[in-house]
Amino acid sequence: MPDPCELKVGDLIRFISLPEEWNREGHHVHKESVEFIQAMIRRKWPSRIAEIDEYGVPWISARIKRRGRTEHHTWGIFESTGWRKVIRKQ
Repeated sequence: MPDPCELKVGDLIRFISLPEEWNREGHHVHKESVEFIQAMIRRKWPSRIAEIDEYGVPWISARIKRRGRTEHHTWGIFESTGWRKVIRKQ
């Protein structure tokens, strides 16, 4: 499994499934979070790591169209499942 702490600003990732960590007993995930990740999975392009916070957590920024409106989101990559790093062709 990839380690989110190894990501750097500018790296590209693709969301490929809901994180396995979300299925753990006692783990609650908001409906909006599930909807956001499902929208990211449907995207045809990868997401770029925009920043690394003071705790080493990588974050992306995303715009998603919903019901004709553009929504702006930021998302921290805490889980090690549900995404993969995109290797750029050189």
